[in-house]
Amino acid sequence: MSIDAEVANQIYRMRELHEDFSKGNYQEINEYYSKDFQGYLYMPDEDQVELFNASQIKEGNQNAASHYEGKDIRFVYSGLTIIPQSDSQWRMIRWYEEKSAL
Repeated sequence: MSIDAEVANQIYRMRELHEDFSKGNYQEINEYYSKDFQGYLYMPDEDQVELFNASQIKEGNQNAASHYEGKDIRFVYSGLTIIPQSDSQWRMIRWYEEKSAL
C-alpha cells in the first residue's frame, strides 16, 4: 500500500471515530492526540478559524459525544489532498462539510 493510501485510510478512520460521537464514544479518538498537539479548527458559529490545544480538543470531543449521542451524524468529505513536504514529512489537508444530525 502506498504511503498516501495509508494516510488516507487513517484519515477515514478518524472520520468514523468522529461519527461515533452519535454512540456517545469519544475515548478512542482522544487517544490519538499527544499532549503537545495543536490544531486549527473552523468554528461555524463564529465563522472563523481558531487554534486549540490537546486539552481543549479532548474536552470538545467529550462534549460533542454528549451532544450528538443518539443522533445519526455524518461527516461528508468534499475532498482529500495529501501534499508531500519532504521525503519523510507529509501534510494532510482535509475538507469536510459540517456534521449534521439526520
